[in-house]
Amino acid sequence: MKKTAANLRNLVLLLALAGIVSCEGPKGDPGETGATGATGTTGATGATGATGATGAAGAAGQNGKDGNANVTIINLPGAGITWVEGEYLGRPSNVFALTNSAVNDNIINHGTVLGYCFMMEEWFHLPLTWEDVDGTVRQYIVHTYSPNTITLYAFQTGGVLDPTGAVEEYRFMLITDKTVTGSKGVSAGDNILSKLKEAGVDIDNYYQVMDYFGLKY
Repeated sequence: MKKTAANLRNLVLLLALAGIVSCEGPKGDPGETGATGATGTTGATGATGATGATGAAGAAGQNGKDGNANVTIINLPGAGITWVEGEYLGRPSNVFALTNSAVNDNIINHGTVLGYCFMMEEWFHLPLTWEDVDGTVRQYIVHTYSPNTITLYAFQTGGVLDPTGAVEEYRFMLITDKTVTGSKGVSAGDNILSKLKEAGVDIDNYYQVMDYFGLKY
C-alpha cells in the first residue's frame, strides 16, 4: 500500500512536470537580418589655397677674380735660334726675328709682350743686362715686337753677343686687355704694366706674373 502511494506521488510529479513543459510554445523561426544602412557620401575636397608670396632675394655673392685679360704664351728653344749679325739702335748686334701671327692688332693696339729667358736654372725678365765684376764688359739681350713678329737682339761691349748654350729657352707672354682705358698719351702696354704693379705683381718675377693670370708654369 505504501508502495502504491509512492508510485502515485511520482506519477503526479511527472504529470505536473509534463504540464509545465507542455505550456511552453514552439520555438519561433529566426527573424530576418535587417538591411545594412547606406554609406554616407564623401564630402567634396576643399579648394587649393593661394600660393604664398615670393621670399626676398638672397644677398649677392662676391665678385669673381677679374678675367678680362687674354694671355698667349710663345716658347722658343735657345738651341733653335740662328743669329744673324745686324744692329740695335746703331750698335752691332746679333738679331733673330720670330714670326708668329699671335702678335696681332689686339696686342699692338691694346696690349704688350713680356719677354723672359731661362738660364742658370732661373727665369730672367727681358731686357736682360749683365756685367762683369769690374764693369768693363756688359752684355744685353733685348726684345721688341711688331705685327706678326718678335725680334731678339744680343750684344755686348765691343760687339755682338751669342748667348747660344747659355740661354736654354725664351718665353714671351702676349697680354691684351681691351678694357684698359689708358691715360692720355700713355700706351696700352704701359697701362697694363701699371695695372700689374697696382696689384702688387713684380713683372721681373716670372712666377708672380703667371700666378696673377692663373697660368700653369
